[in-house]
Amino acid sequence: MYQSCLVVIPTYNEKLNVSKLILNLKKNFEGIHIIIIDDNSPDGTSLVVKELAKKNENIYLIIRKSKLGLGTAYIEGFNWAIEKGYDYIIQMDADFSHQISDLIKMLNFSENSTLVIGSRYVEGGSTIGWTRSRVILSKIANLFANYVLKINVKDLTGGFKVWPKKILESISFDKIELNGYAFQIEMNFLTSKAGFKILEVPINFIERVNGKSKLSNSVVLEAIFYLIKNLNSKNETK
Repeated sequence: MYQSCLVVIPTYNEKLNVSKLILNLKKNFEGIHIIIIDDNSPDGTSLVVKELAKKNENIYLIIRKSKLGLGTAYIEGFNWAIEKGYDYIIQMDADFSHQISDLIKMLNFSENSTLVIGSRYVEGGSTIGWTRSRVILSKIANLFANYVLKINVKDLTGGFKVWPKKILESISFDKIELNGYAFQIEMNFLTSKAGFKILEVPINFIERVNGKSKLSNSVVLEAIFYLIKNLNSKNETK
């Protein structure tokens, strides 16, 4: 099965994490394919991946010219996966906030027309290493997103997912408006709007140990403005 799966991992300054993550994935999922989308990391992340690719099969690397953002990195990886004919495309972070054990569970629920989300906010899920205020802010953001978009997904902002090729092929990536934190929300919204099932599987999200978080105030504001825009457009059509 894993030969038909591609793991898409965007990176920016993940030299301390990327090697261990790739090797752990290869160890636990025999035959799985992995592509790193690196935004020209100044810490030499791409050099580490190149060395691993020389010694291990099915490790691929795309180096972009600059820091172009999370959303466009995933879209580049998704387009590459569709072109190569992978049946399932996994998106996950490079910083070990997403656990291998949880990915095993998520893949067991994967189906041709179902997006599987690793969820922090369904029963059995958790967030470890965040401050109480950050957890509360995240939950409020998700509640507000659900109120605006009516998707009924508890963890709309999570970035740990298993996509069937069929769903990604139905989405027009050139119409994606967002590139940061809210990219996750928009992709879920488009999936639901297209009539596909979204299934949340509980995961244990663990805050990174090595490296620096990419979440900034500007990224959060992007998400808020996107939701307000959609709320206003809904009111105008009533």
